[in-house]
Amino acid sequence: MDKASNVKGITRPKERFIKEYVCPGCNMTVTQKEMEIPIGPRKGEWIVADYGCKCEDIKFVEESERKSAEFKNKKMKQFFDYYSLINESLKNATLENYEPTSEALTAAKQTITNYIQEFDGTKNLLLVGNYGTGKSHLSVSVTKKLMEQGKECLFLSLPKLLTKIKETYNNKGVTEDELLEVIQRVDLLVLDDLGAEHKTEWAITKLFEILDNRAGKATIYTTNLDSKELRERMNERNFSRMMENTEVIKMNGRDYRRREF
Repeated sequence: MDKASNVKGITRPKERFIKEYVCPGCNMTVTQKEMEIPIGPRKGEWIVADYGCKCEDIKFVEESERKSAEFKNKKMKQFFDYYSLINESLKNATLENYEPTSEALTAAKQTITNYIQEFDGTKNLLLVGNYGTGKSHLSVSVTKKLMEQGKECLFLSLPKLLTKIKETYNNKGVTEDELLEVIQRVDLLVLDDLGAEHKTEWAITKLFEILDNRAGKATIYTTNLDSKELRERMNERNFSRMMENTEVIKMNGRDYRRREF
């Protein structure tokens, strides 16, 4: 049935009801009508219009969310690159290009994979093993995977971090407070090379401040030292704080960096 109305001198177009159906895209009930164009060069032409479909709205929202996620990931990458103290050799390290050289390292890689899949922001890992078994490689791989999920991550070589903190005392760049605030807030912190050259009272105190601020948040530690050596280097208080809710992964095997030989 054709129908039209006139409201305060404005003529609404004639309409003909066609049908109602559920849109397979948005699952909304859609009313389909045929309308006559009342004015303009196409006056008198009949067109079909659907009312109630939300597909375009959903598409717009999804596109906005995609662009927002891309922007967030870009900002996180910039943040990671700016604050992380990472060796050049590790910048291309991924979980996929880590090749275990022993059964223990294969098991370590699987544990790391599980950690990424089950990440809840609270559990810590301590990767222990001799030089060259890929502890740093696997640790930085975790940060990359979690950043793909929208997590904020930081990778810090502890010796370099302590040097960086000292440098903040003499320049106008990143301040110590800013650096420590960033360390505290990230979803995952990697502290690489624990126990290396930080036996001074200042270093031990600064390490405790970092560990204390991270209480309840996920941290991955790596070290070449055994339990006794690490406890002696860090002192009992730091070692105890570090081991809270921490799973130890032993990474023993041939030197990963020399595996081709």
